[in-house]
Amino acid sequence: MPALNRVLFNVLCKDLAESVAFYRQLLDLETTYESDWFVTLGPKGQPHIEIGLIDQVSQFTPRHAWGMHEGTYLTFVVDDVFDVLDRARALGAEVVSEPVALDYGQTRGLIRDLNGMVLDISTPTADLQLRGDMVLEPVDRDTAIDQEQPEDRGWADFHPGRAH
Repeated sequence: MPALNRVLFNVLCKDLAESVAFYRQLLDLETTYESDWFVTLGPKGQPHIEIGLIDQVSQFTPRHAWGMHEGTYLTFVVDDVFDVLDRARALGAEVVSEPVALDYGQTRGLIRDLNGMVLDISTPTADLQLRGDMVLEPVDRDTAIDQEQPEDRGWADFHPGRAH
């Protein structure tokens, strides 16, 4: 069985330089590798945590990956979800959902990055409650993201070209 040596999530970028600046400022990341078509970023002092940003029309970008980021979202667990959402607003990102304490123990806010990808920004709710300056109550939510769900559409709409 082959050994797994590294996991790297790559975000397809419409404008690589703009995306690099966005992620660096949003999460206080530093550049760990840089070329004209691909950049990796990571938190200071944590070399095993990285995110890749790749020019969506680079010759090295798999053509099968082009398009919208459907069916994926990227989670960042941070010390302060509220601070990161404030940074996101200042950087012009769309806030999809304000922070909500969810019943599995995370307080999560959702934003959309400059490329349209949904980012889950989360902080353990218990950590926020320990700060003493806020009380968070869990909120029931029908869906975790802002898109129409399969059950909202007819079966044929969800399975194009197939009869039911």
